[in-house]
Amino acid sequence: MTEAVAAVPPGDALFREVLQVAPVATAVLDRAGLVVACNRAFSELVQVPVGSVEGEPFLGWLARANEREGFGRAFMGLRNKEAGRAFALDVGLVPKLGPRVDCSVRVHRLTDGHVTVTCHPATGASPSPETELGLAVTRSLDALDQGMLLVDLESKVVHANPAAVKLLGDRIVGRSFLELADPDSVSTLTRALSVARAGSWQGEVDLRRLDGEPLPVEMSLAAGTGPAVVLVRDIRERRRRAFEERLVAQVDRCLVSSPDPRQSVLAACAALGGGLGCEQIVVLVRVGGAWVRWPWEDGGARGSVPLAHVEPPPAWDDSTQIDPIDPGDPVVRGCFGLLDPQRVAYRVPLRAPSRVVGHLLLVQGRQSWDARDRALIGVLAGQIALGLANGLLTIETRELAAYQAMVLDQTTVLLNTVDADGRVVTWNRASERCLGIAGDEAVGRRLGLEVAPTAAPEQWASLWRSLLDDGVVAREITLLGSASLPPDKREIPLHVEARLLRDGDEIRGAVFVGLDLRERRGLERQVLRSQKLAAVGLLAAGIAHEINNPLSGVVGYSKLLLERSLPPGVREKVEKIAQSGERCRKIVEGVLLFSRQQDGGERRKVDLRRLLDRVLSIGEYQWRMHNIRIIREVDDTVEIQADADQIEQVMLNLLSNAADAMPRGGTVQVSLRRLPEGGARLTVADEGHGIPEEIQARIFDPFFSTKEIGKGTGLGLAISYGIVQDHGGDIVVQSTPGHGATFVVTLPVAGKPDPPPSSAQAP
Repeated sequence: MTEAVAAVPPGDALFREVLQVAPVATAVLDRAGLVVACNRAFSELVQVPVGSVEGEPFLGWLARANEREGFGRAFMGLRNKEAGRAFALDVGLVPKLGPRVDCSVRVHRLTDGHVTVTCHPATGASPSPETELGLAVTRSLDALDQGMLLVDLESKVVHANPAAVKLLGDRIVGRSFLELADPDSVSTLTRALSVARAGSWQGEVDLRRLDGEPLPVEMSLAAGTGPAVVLVRDIRERRRRAFEERLVAQVDRCLVSSPDPRQSVLAACAALGGGLGCEQIVVLVRVGGAWVRWPWEDGGARGSVPLAHVEPPPAWDDSTQIDPIDPGDPVVRGCFGLLDPQRVAYRVPLRAPSRVVGHLLLVQGRQSWDARDRALIGVLAGQIALGLANGLLTIETRELAAYQAMVLDQTTVLLNTVDADGRVVTWNRASERCLGIAGDEAVGRRLGLEVAPTAAPEQWASLWRSLLDDGVVAREITLLGSASLPPDKREIPLHVEARLLRDGDEIRGAVFVGLDLRERRGLERQVLRSQKLAAVGLLAAGIAHEINNPLSGVVGYSKLLLERSLPPGVREKVEKIAQSGERCRKIVEGVLLFSRQQDGGERRKVDLRRLLDRVLSIGEYQWRMHNIRIIREVDDTVEIQADADQIEQVMLNLLSNAADAMPRGGTVQVSLRRLPEGGARLTVADEGHGIPEEIQARIFDPFFSTKEIGKGTGLGLAISYGIVQDHGGDIVVQSTPGHGATFVVTLPVAGKPDPPPSSAQAP
């Protein structure tokens, strides 16, 4: 039943039923002569679907002008008469297809002002073949389960079957065919009609129903010179299934798209939200006992952000529904801020088989999801929940491994593990730094044999046997570092402790802890040197005092003799005595200075730049005479707390040694720099022959000298070393034979604190 029939008041249901089953073509007209209802017989007579007949003027089906005039005059007169009055006329009706049909028309006035029209084909007139064909075509088209339209040359719809009316909406007959196209598809539809005039066209087009609802259809057009036949099939369901299949596949791909679970899970959630028109996406996840949010913004994951001061309520874990959330909810505010009133937030539980592993929060416009959308979201949420559960396991495993690696890498001792065959499993940063062997080079190779072998092969065999016998071992061994290390630094002494790793009775491997002994042994050597210097200084002081008095007599008397007139031969011998005595006196002075170097003068702020300038000015003339060129690189101001006289002596000793190392002349480079952490670094580099490697460890020993006999006391560097050490600094030498020597002095800004004064003894 149509809405128009429902508006006919007489007899209501009974009248409507009689109208529909009446074998005579019958239509109901309103006071304007428009069809408000008709039965199937009338629809077949005019070859127009019932839905398309309604609203059309009855006069439109009358063939001749005089018939239309006569019917109109009689109809106007009948309107003003009482109910039950009628008139009859013989007229010719013109259907959409086929020739004119002569009919006897009887028009009857109803009580509410409506008029019924019954049409009887002329008695004895048999339908023409064209009429029969038209009726057959109409019935066939009306029986199609897909929409069929006839479109004339002006692109107007002149006929629509019931399926087309149901699909596109009532009253489409008489409208422009192009009105049905989506705005973006008008050009496509225009081109399709043009192509169809020359043959046919087939494709997919986006239309819009008369109520504005989008309608994607599969369309076939065939035309020629007459009306175009348009077949339309609704493909919304097909597109929906294809969309769902694509979305499910896309989510699956996203879940394996990245080794980072945050990226892959968020990409899957973004695919879900994007497919369903969401504007903002956040995943809430509990990681390490704390809730965090993984936001998806501007097409990418934005890391892991703690959910400050709020947590999802426990009731969320019990819900399995896709629920809208109050925009004022603290969790929503924490994730999205203040939402626009035109936006709605939804919560989708991400439930793995055993528990809820997270919550997906989506923001979209006011349009809500239908049941099919919710079912799709439920399926995809299940996929994402499984991916998230696996991802959380991966994250926890990686974080634990990273934490363990960080702990291992932060230790200063060598901490490594091997399997039961002695092959390296883990290799920490301290091992890389100490041995010069990268972890990827060490892993999988046998420790002590194929990687970092012992200096003596039997050392490792003995250690491994003891470890297998006792389960634990501790001893000192020497390992060989990377071949890229300098030869003098390849042998690395270590204190090693090892323990077997067991799984029941099965040996699974061992853990090795190694302590680099080089620094400790260096400190031991330094202490030994200091002790030796102190002992030598004490001995030297005693010797110097013992020989100083007789030496003074020798020097004094020799000078007195030289004041007299002596024979040339005697004078020459006395001069040699005086020169030798003077040399001995200088040696004694050096010895006394060496013995007193620990008792430096007062420490005060010293500008090392000015001090260096003074030293250079003292020796400038002498060095220039020996063809020595000094190159200075000095910061503007370098100040420290120091004994100026002692530091000046250190500078003079180093510069004099550099000049002595180049008897034929050369360049001495002097650099004085402020250190970022405070203090100063003095560097003196010469172009001499260098210092042989085998004696570099002895050059700071007292009375050791590489100069020719008579040209040095062997105390200059020893005194300098003591002064620098006493100031809390350090002095080192860097030299390669044939490439000169470089002495580097490092002094702290505050210097070494002065020892407290000894308390006075009571008398």
